[in-house]
Amino acid sequence: MSDPNTQPDGSASTATMPPAQAGQPGGMLAPLRDTALAPVQQPQVSPGGRDAADPLAGGIDYRRLWHSFRRCWLPASALALLLATLGGIATWFLMPRNYEAVAWLRVRDNRQGMVNSTYRDSEEYEAYRKTQVQLIKSPFVLTAALRQPGVTSLASLAEQQDQVGWLVRSIQVSAPMESEVVQVRLRGENAKEVTQIVNAVTQAYLTDVVNKEKAERLQRRDMLERKYKENMAEVRSRLDTYHNLAKSLGTSDSAEVATQRSLLLDHVSTLRAQLNHMQRDLTVLDSELAVMDAKERGEITLEQSVPEEIVDAMVRRDPQFVELRDHLASIEEAITFQHERSARGGNEPAVKRLQTMREGLRQRLEERVEELRPQIVAQVTADAATRRAGPAAESPMVLRKRREILIRQIEQAMKDYDKVAAEAKTLGQANADLSARKQEIDQLMRVTDQMGVQLNATEIDISMPNRVELIEEASVPEGSDKLLRLAVSVMAAAAGLVLGGGSVVALEYMRDRMSMPDEATQRVGLRVLGTVPRISRSRHRPNDGHVSECVDGVRAVVMQAGREAPKVILVTSAVEHEGKTTLAAQLAASLARSGRRTLLLDGDLRHPNAHLALGLDLRSGFPELLRGDIVNDEAVQPTSVDGLFAVTGGSCDYAAITALSRPEMAKVIKGFRESFDHVVIDAGPVLNFADSLLLGQQSDVVILATMRDVSRLPLVSGAVDRTFVQGMWTERWTGRRVGEELNRAAKLLESRFPKTFGDWEYERELESSAAELQRAGAVGHVSRLYRNKRTKARISAFVVCARPHDASGHTPDRCYPGAGFTIGEPEHRETIPLQGGGAAETFTGTFVKSDHALRVFWTYGVLGNPAAAEQVDA
Repeated sequence: MSDPNTQPDGSASTATMPPAQAGQPGGMLAPLRDTALAPVQQPQVSPGGRDAADPLAGGIDYRRLWHSFRRCWLPASALALLLATLGGIATWFLMPRNYEAVAWLRVRDNRQGMVNSTYRDSEEYEAYRKTQVQLIKSPFVLTAALRQPGVTSLASLAEQQDQVGWLVRSIQVSAPMESEVVQVRLRGENAKEVTQIVNAVTQAYLTDVVNKEKAERLQRRDMLERKYKENMAEVRSRLDTYHNLAKSLGTSDSAEVATQRSLLLDHVSTLRAQLNHMQRDLTVLDSELAVMDAKERGEITLEQSVPEEIVDAMVRRDPQFVELRDHLASIEEAITFQHERSARGGNEPAVKRLQTMREGLRQRLEERVEELRPQIVAQVTADAATRRAGPAAESPMVLRKRREILIRQIEQAMKDYDKVAAEAKTLGQANADLSARKQEIDQLMRVTDQMGVQLNATEIDISMPNRVELIEEASVPEGSDKLLRLAVSVMAAAAGLVLGGGSVVALEYMRDRMSMPDEATQRVGLRVLGTVPRISRSRHRPNDGHVSECVDGVRAVVMQAGREAPKVILVTSAVEHEGKTTLAAQLAASLARSGRRTLLLDGDLRHPNAHLALGLDLRSGFPELLRGDIVNDEAVQPTSVDGLFAVTGGSCDYAAITALSRPEMAKVIKGFRESFDHVVIDAGPVLNFADSLLLGQQSDVVILATMRDVSRLPLVSGAVDRTFVQGMWTERWTGRRVGEELNRAAKLLESRFPKTFGDWEYERELESSAAELQRAGAVGHVSRLYRNKRTKARISAFVVCARPHDASGHTPDRCYPGAGFTIGEPEHRETIPLQGGGAAETFTGTFVKSDHALRVFWTYGVLGNPAAAEQVDA
């Protein structure tokens, strides 16, 4: 599992593994010269991210390209020469011998048809020239060419079902840049026919496009001339109408007409003001007459004619009223003072006396107001009669006479007003009509002038020659295209040469085989231990002394790689036929020659070959030991090398393969550990089967053999990924006190594993099976149930802190089927985003039991990050 302090966005359950320290060897791999070795140590780059995973990563490696050519130069050269020969010969004989007919046209610049024109419109000329090129190959031009006598009966066209389409594809029209020349080309086997066809197309183009364009220009000139004459007649007619209107107004100047209208409008405003004043006077007379009539009828009394506000204001100025009001105010204050002072409040005799006095003063005030009101009304009425000096002071008879006179004046003023307003309106309309006619005449004259200019330019353009003219008709060609056929044949041969050799080299390059020793370090992140010359039965055998010396060097590096010399050494490869069996036999022989009692165990159950390398017979061996048919001593047989013994592959079946994952296999290896100084296991390929992973759990070191020009780096990288992440290294190679580190890590896991992960919060502890924890080799573990606050979903987390070889075998894909579950969705890799940033690589799969389905995520703690083994198929 990942670092306990990491907060994932989802859930995961798996076993943890303490990663090896950087620079510490643990396991083995090799590439140098023919066969090579290197330790499977902690890679220099993260698993799954090596350059070897993608043969094209980082662009083309020219050194790899050279080695690819070195490996396949013979088949590449043979295929390249074959394709080049076939391509060149086929092109020379199959390419028909053609003749080419060319007609020459000239497309002139438009400035040659303009007077005093020195500017060239390049864009217009290019557009015009390209248009002519397209028109030459247009269907209506080609159809017109086919209508010419004798064209359709030509052999080149008679055999074509779609003659127009054939001409569109065959006719070549080119217009070189920076020139006025257009070429019409056609290639064919018959020189006279191609010449006749080119001339027919050229003539159809000149007739139906060029000459038709000139006819359209003439037609446009005639239409322009006719329209120009019509406009001139219209201008004269409108000028006559304009002059007649100006004569009726007395002037043709719009500004003067506007001034006259302005004076009339001022007169209209004056008449309107006088009319409004007389209407106000009439309203005042009507009001006075209505008031007088109401008084005579008794509808309005004298007191009602005086406003109440005036009466109240004059009453407040009366001295006696003021004195009574002040006395009333002082009594009010006395009542308030006595009321607050006395405990009895309103029942105090003094307060009651003051209240009686207050009521008396209020009554006297009301009586005084009633006494003063008639006097005030009379006084106000008299004052009003004295101040009245207008019509209201006159008698009703005079007022009615004045009203009749005012009405007659208003009627006369209305007539004058309407007359002057009508004159102003008429003058305004006439002025607007005069201005509009003037603008229309000016606009029409401008248009007519432009038409005159265009008419003159059209006359000049028509008098000039056509922009397109025929320079030279196509003539019967005398020579064929022998040089062109030769050039095309050479190009075809060169293409075959490149395609044939390049395809073989490219295929070899994509296979990405190991070419040099340093590729293991640079691209896979491994340390090279040494090399061994290739040993083959079909080739000359190398010097035995040299082979022994190389293997002894490898043996010395292996023996000194750790604090203690490894007792069980596993030799494997990525795929088959990479020299692992030969290497295992030679390494076992080297250990025996050094005076150590050594056993060579053939662990490749499916394809056992170790007995062939030692010259032994295939008899009961490792499979029989796993099944329990024989014991260790019965399976061991001596060899021709002193101190070297062997256990052959025997007869393998399904029971022997399944026994690899049971405790019996550990007992067998333990027995060999006690009986021999060293045990060398020749295991099966890493990427083909899981046998080597299970045997690696019982080994002290793993050696991965590679073969120069045979091993493929992507597969080697996949094998390293698989062995590294699945925990095939052991603590014997780390030089660390793994037990103490595991105890510390287990305490940290159980004490610091967080109870909240984003929206996920701790709910309760889950019970774990003691037997499962024992099988997983758990030193510490966490098993909890979490609940999502937002979605209410629940997940269980199971984290184990254990040794690599124990934890890597305790995974859900093995445990759940043993508990009665079936695999629903096969395991695959998935990346889960982390809350704090980054991502975690996990395995995931579904397991089904009756109607209960589980989705499980599991991962391994690699270098402090959650990582999943990359699955690479051989």
